[in-house]
Amino acid sequence: MRALDACGSTTDPSRAATLSAALRAVEAERAVDVFARSKEEASASTSGVLEPVKADFEIVPGSDDAERWRAIGTSVVREGKLAVVLLAGGQGTRLGSSNPKGMYDIGLPSGKSLFELQGARLAKLGELAGAKPPVWYVMTSPFTHDATVAFFKSHEYFGLDARDVIFFKQGTLPCFTEDGEIILKSFDEVSEAPDGNGGIYAALAREGVIADMRRRKIEHVYAYCVDNALVQVGDPTFVGCCVEQKCEAGAKVIAKAYPTEPVGVFATRLNETTGKKEYHVVEYSEIPESLATAKDKKTGELKFNAANIALHYYSFDFLSRCCLDIKLPHHIARKKIPYLDVDTGETVSPTAPNGIKLEAFIFDTYKYADSVCVVQGDRERDFAPVKNAEGAGKDSPDTARDLILRLHARWITDAGGKVARDPKSGRRDPPRCEILPSVSYAGENVPAEADVPSRACVAVVEDFHRK
Repeated sequence: MRALDACGSTTDPSRAATLSAALRAVEAERAVDVFARSKEEASASTSGVLEPVKADFEIVPGSDDAERWRAIGTSVVREGKLAVVLLAGGQGTRLGSSNPKGMYDIGLPSGKSLFELQGARLAKLGELAGAKPPVWYVMTSPFTHDATVAFFKSHEYFGLDARDVIFFKQGTLPCFTEDGEIILKSFDEVSEAPDGNGGIYAALAREGVIADMRRRKIEHVYAYCVDNALVQVGDPTFVGCCVEQKCEAGAKVIAKAYPTEPVGVFATRLNETTGKKEYHVVEYSEIPESLATAKDKKTGELKFNAANIALHYYSFDFLSRCCLDIKLPHHIARKKIPYLDVDTGETVSPTAPNGIKLEAFIFDTYKYADSVCVVQGDRERDFAPVKNAEGAGKDSPDTARDLILRLHARWITDAGGKVARDPKSGRRDPPRCEILPSVSYAGENVPAEADVPSRACVAVVEDFHRK
């Protein structure tokens, strides 16, 4: 209100008009409702004891189960019943880039960005199924949308049909003071932030994606985040397992690397009102260390060890219900939010948290599912996060690059081939190389005709594939 008063008293009437336009662009009714429900959720006591979740199934490559699930998932792709949703609204700020994170080149020999790697894997999945690749729905944000669309166009959609690559925008919410007042960044701009990866559900409905899936007769949906460099896009084995179990929602999980690894874990909690056991993801910042480090006395393994790596499955019917009928709670994050000093007209960058950002989490819908399938994956095949800058030593381009190159070298040795060490490197580490997605999706059809020098692996493997 004070900002409006200041605008009203200014000698420049256009300032008040500009601010009024900015405020009109805010979905005020939704924002106020979300803020009120989030404060109520945060202040409510959570009843019920957390219980650890154990995976219902484990994917063991080459096993009868894995082969059967892969066949089911491939059939779903062949019949055009699978859609793939990519969460790609993040910027590469922590990576030292102003571009969308998916445009980042993590330094592989091929020079391919995350978007290029994932698009090529999706194309290969279609090839393996003998059909068109699944439709790719790409969620951007207002901050990344234009650059993302331009990048896809400039790379000719990585060989995919442009009609089957659908972009849609994640929503935003205004930032609030503790008292629920909307924070202004300037006389022309409201302080806003993306509404969290759980904003995907509102966006799918708002942007017409659910309607498009229904028109295309989609029955199953696979969703993932862009910053996983090892993701098996559309993962037919995981999808096939969930389809066979006829579950409403599924999650692929891995074991934690160490007890206090900063990842959320799946757990259940009894809803004392309904008597239903509900699935939750407990963030690493929310779980007491005593639970994070607790071990099973019989096995010696961590009790809470089903780490969430944002690999999700939904039946279309359940996803549609999440988008159209369920209002997710938003979590409160206290952040440093730039704000307008109405006396000076300047934007202030605070040095301490001064306001609230509201974020919904994609996994908060699991508690509404009547059936959930938790599938055990493998860290070395499924998870190479790219979050921190090169050289950070953890979850960074160099660590992700190393994981990919080691895995691909193992594909060759598993096929009976040999990866020669690069004599120039002088290193005695395990050999490394890159196999392009156009050659192999997940280690199948890997050539083993000759020793492969690691420094020339990409080119040599391509040559083998052409033969």
